[in-house]
Amino acid sequence: MRHKKNIFVVLICCLFLCSSFSFSDEFSVPKAKKIDHFLRRVAKAPKTKVFLRRGSFDESELNSYLNMIYAKRYAPEVKYINLKLKRKNHVSGTMKVKLLGKKYKDVPSFLRDFEIDFSGMVECDKYRMRYLFDSIKINGTKFSPEILDEAFGAAQGSVKIKKSLFDWFNFLPGIKKVEIDLKKITFFY
Repeated sequence: MRHKKNIFVVLICCLFLCSSFSFSDEFSVPKAKKIDHFLRRVAKAPKTKVFLRRGSFDESELNSYLNMIYAKRYAPEVKYINLKLKRKNHVSGTMKVKLLGKKYKDVPSFLRDFEIDFSGMVECDKYRMRYLFDSIKINGTKFSPEILDEAFGAAQGSVKIKKSLFDWFNFLPGIKKVEIDLKKITFFY
């Protein structure tokens, strides 16, 4: 009887470990914290340097950071993001977005929960960057990035300064340039 009980406990433990490993393979807290620690350190570092230094991270570290830290802090609407880093600053990916709460009450319900597949290229200049979309699919339907940008501008109504899908964004403090290669991102600071 005791032997059967031990086997049962071992089986339960194995099932628990197997299920936890499948999730932990996708994102990792230590990998996410590695990039977060790097970016915080760079932001606090002295600004005057003769030569640029660099910090490189792999695709899994970047995806862990984006999902476990960045989206939670700055973009709670993003439920999931998975980037594929390619050569010469090309990036593709999938992003799941869910718009909830009073802030999005005017958005039609069929537009509040969607998945975006995208591909394009990152462009950097003067401590800023932007993403140039080659293609966008929303819930499996392909859209022209230019037409989506026009619709986005029209939806902003009476806003004085309208935003665009192709806007430039300033880098986080201390970052001067970003380069993307196959499964690798390099931050220059």
